[in-house]
Amino acid sequence: MSKLPQSKGNPTFLYEEAIAHIRELIQNQNLHTGDRIPNESELCEILNVSRITIRRAIKELIADGALEVVHGKGTFVKASKTQLHLLNLKGFTEGLSSEERNIQKSIISKKVVLNPEIGRKHFDGRYTEFIELVRKVFDEDGYLSLDYAYLPTELYPNIESKIEDQTSTFQLIKSTYNVKFARVNKEIEYSLPTPEICELLNISKTSPVIRVKKNIFDHKNEPIHYSNYYLIAERVKLYIEADYSE
Repeated sequence: MSKLPQSKGNPTFLYEEAIAHIRELIQNQNLHTGDRIPNESELCEILNVSRITIRRAIKELIADGALEVVHGKGTFVKASKTQLHLLNLKGFTEGLSSEERNIQKSIISKKVVLNPEIGRKHFDGRYTEFIELVRKVFDEDGYLSLDYAYLPTELYPNIESKIEDQTSTFQLIKSTYNVKFARVNKEIEYSLPTPEICELLNISKTSPVIRVKKNIFDHKNEPIHYSNYYLIAERVKLYIEADYSE
């Protein structure tokens, strides 16, 4: 990586160039989440710019969520945040922003369960037997969420044999069972994780999570899908985009 030119030009240009070169340094040195980057003095030497320029570049990278400062220890690479559209009624990965990310899913468990309480609370008492599907969602920076989904066996016979790690249940339900999603209801709350969530997502008991309870309905307004998933709060940015045109 080449050094930056001496600071005779536009200072804004210099700190933006410094940002680009720090990102390049992180990539070239194969630094990952939790790794420490060179300190200010070292970066000044590497990039041949002033401490003011480096401080501005680091400040912008912290604001962008790429770096974090641990006082007394240094500046570290921070896990990037993934945007999730709150109004999207589809699955987790379908609700992600359009940015290119290598989102992966991994099945923890997949089994038939009798759960009258789920049926009563989320399916108007229509069903008592479900496929309980538990999956973790992750990217190159680590875990993003843990998802508990409940699919009535009466609506989706033999669906458990069709679900693999990367299967989109939304697409599977639509294409194989010809069931169309029409409306979604989401309840969102901020909480601390249970011991099970801590273990499965490898987070501490003080790491906040965002719990999302999601019920999906068809065009007859009948409940056809329920999921309860937990997002690692520091890994996601929730957003809403709505069209107000008449």
